[in-house]
Amino acid sequence: MTASLRSNRAGSALPLALITTSTLIALGAVTLMFLQNRYRQVHQTASWQEALLSSEAGIDIAVNELRKNLYDPTHAWQQGWSHNVTGTDGTPIGEFNTADGTVYYSSEVLLHQGEGGQRSRVKITAEAHSFLITSRGDQWYRIRSTGIAEVPGGVVAAGDKRDLNLRRFDLKADHRRPDAYVPVASPQATRVIEAIVKPVGVFRLALFSMSKMNMTDQNVVVDSYDSRDPNKSTNGWYDAAKRQNNGDIATNGTLVSAGNAHIYGDASTNGGTVLSSTNITGEIRNDFYQEVFAVTRPSVTPDAGTPTTITGSTDIAAKAGSPSQFIFDTVNLTGSSSLHIVGAADHSTTYAQIIVNGDMKTVGNGAIVLDPGVHVRFFVAGDVDMGGNGFDNPNYPLNLQLYGIDRPANPDGSPVTPGSIKIAGNGGFTGTVYAPSYDVNMVGGGNADSIYGSFAGWSVTMTGVQAVHYDEALGDGGLISDYKVVSWFEDAR
Repeated sequence: MTASLRSNRAGSALPLALITTSTLIALGAVTLMFLQNRYRQVHQTASWQEALLSSEAGIDIAVNELRKNLYDPTHAWQQGWSHNVTGTDGTPIGEFNTADGTVYYSSEVLLHQGEGGQRSRVKITAEAHSFLITSRGDQWYRIRSTGIAEVPGGVVAAGDKRDLNLRRFDLKADHRRPDAYVPVASPQATRVIEAIVKPVGVFRLALFSMSKMNMTDQNVVVDSYDSRDPNKSTNGWYDAAKRQNNGDIATNGTLVSAGNAHIYGDASTNGGTVLSSTNITGEIRNDFYQEVFAVTRPSVTPDAGTPTTITGSTDIAAKAGSPSQFIFDTVNLTGSSSLHIVGAADHSTTYAQIIVNGDMKTVGNGAIVLDPGVHVRFFVAGDVDMGGNGFDNPNYPLNLQLYGIDRPANPDGSPVTPGSIKIAGNGGFTGTVYAPSYDVNMVGGGNADSIYGSFAGWSVTMTGVQAVHYDEALGDGGLISDYKVVSWFEDAR
């Protein structure tokens, strides 16, 4: 082969090698760009989801602080929370906003550090606005939780444009601050959830006991109605033709002896047994537990000129707005004597709070009488024996609330000596009882006594022919024992 021919062949191979190399480089570059884009897309999607999980966790954290405020107030809104901060819109937020009395609690919590040093955190604000106070005076809360997750892969958004319109990343600046250019330290995904949280009262069940429940007559009936709904009541009162199946009974203990009672609702124990359950229409469960709200003696000053002991007929006045305050050593009504809680002449809403340091008892024709429109709460430290005419309450069950102040407890939480609350008055009972350290005993007569309300005690016993009609409206009343989310949406701005 001549030198000229070898030179020609070598010259033609060089461009081919260059073309091949260039093609491979181009293919590699395209592949790298494609893979890099997919890498960004996968991690940006993961960050977007992580931001949502962080935001949801923030709601749970705030609700937990609300609950802690009920059961452990000394440590509520403490670690990591601030009462005097600057809001996300740049305006100052204080514990009390002088414009509307709103209470703010804010926190920024590091929740998670993941692959590649990717981190997520949450900013939470709990707001107690004045416009979220109900007519009963219960405070609802608005919680805004901002979940923030770092986005790896630089300041380039990846993925389909339609997806990017839904997933708005903060690559250079905070898009939630349209009033000013606020740079972000690193690319991030931000998602905001707003929730409305309402208080839940202690009267969530028709019957609840801490230890055991016993229904000793097969003619006992427990069912429900809803005074707020004309389809579930008549003129706000129980109607057997509109009976509802939410007359639930439950115990934190292991035994419910149903006695073949007709229970139009669920029966639940804490890892125990429901005996004689033939006539229970709802579920029978053994996974129940309910946190118990501590009943403490209110620290109040009695209104001037009020008596300290009630042994004969006495009139006391409820009032509009803040309740009248009364502190009695004992209440003992015999013969035809009565404690009359006087309301407004036009039957408009009035309130009274009565603390009894000792026992409360009615016998014979003795009675405690409420005028129409009166709301009253009793806090009793002694025993309660409501015989005779008992309570005369023409109002809804929630208007009459009887609380047994907690007794000294053993190390396991059981009362050293349980108190006693006995409801045995003529003509039934309309009201509520919450006394976790008391034995609650409802005694019926030969005829079917109608009882409207909710009952909670250390133990609960029903004796005789009785019917308990639970007003479902009670779940939103009474002392606050928990909080639940009633509205939840994502602010997608």
